[in-house]
Amino acid sequence: MKKHPMLKYLKEQGPQGDRLPLIMCPGCGSGQVLNFIFMAIDHLINEQGYQKDNFVFISGVGCHARLTSHYLNFDSGWTIHGRTLPIATGALLANPELHPVVITGDGDTGAIGGNHFIHACRRNLDLTIVCLNNKLYGMTGGQSSPTTLNGETTSTNPYGNFEADFDLCELAKTAGATYVARWTTAHPTKSVKAILKGLENRGTSFIEILSQCPTHFKQSPSQMIREYKEKTVRLEKMQEDDAGKIPIGEFQDMRKPDWSSSYRKIVQSVQNKTIQD
Repeated sequence: MKKHPMLKYLKEQGPQGDRLPLIMCPGCGSGQVLNFIFMAIDHLINEQGYQKDNFVFISGVGCHARLTSHYLNFDSGWTIHGRTLPIATGALLANPELHPVVITGDGDTGAIGGNHFIHACRRNLDLTIVCLNNKLYGMTGGQSSPTTLNGETTSTNPYGNFEADFDLCELAKTAGATYVARWTTAHPTKSVKAILKGLENRGTSFIEILSQCPTHFKQSPSQMIREYKEKTVRLEKMQEDDAGKIPIGEFQDMRKPDWSSSYRKIVQSVQNKTIQD
């Protein structure tokens, strides 16, 4: 039997036993997003000469974190809730040749880790942040998260969420990330291209993937994926009557010096001055 070409990036065995099936709930979008990431990295390794050993995956706590801790055949760190970015920063500063890939969720990014997220973007650290946004806290009971849409029902808002949702892409863009994009599991090709572009970008890249949680939203996976197509609209095609729809596409794509490059210039300048003196 022909094997899936991305299986080479999974461990044969993990702490929970065989690598497949995943321990995720049936229909969860996390496996799809993991495949998107693998496809982007596979292109870089096979087409552009990147080294597999230079990639390191960092995750925090949540459904998404199980992917990093249990399955990846890469160097990885299963870390503290909300603290993925400081730990990824430490890995990058210890070895600037690394390509840190942060797999995070909407709670990790927008709630407990919000301050770290803002300043990683501000500093333009050379990190690729992939946020699996299922719009709730999936691992702990389906509670509302900062990205739960107004009116959506969750275990902690059975009559509908009355708060405004947090737009993580607008936050990343405003804070200074140089590449920012949002897609969904209903847009696999666009998602892979965005992750690839983020990995190639020298600076902070933030790619948000809206990912279905059939268990807590009590909908079929296919229904949720169809709704992603119906309830989203491309940024460049938005009209006045699209109010209420979720914008998808590229929010920012710019170039400016990343933190490591700026730091190296300072070091070089000091060294040159010392030699001259």
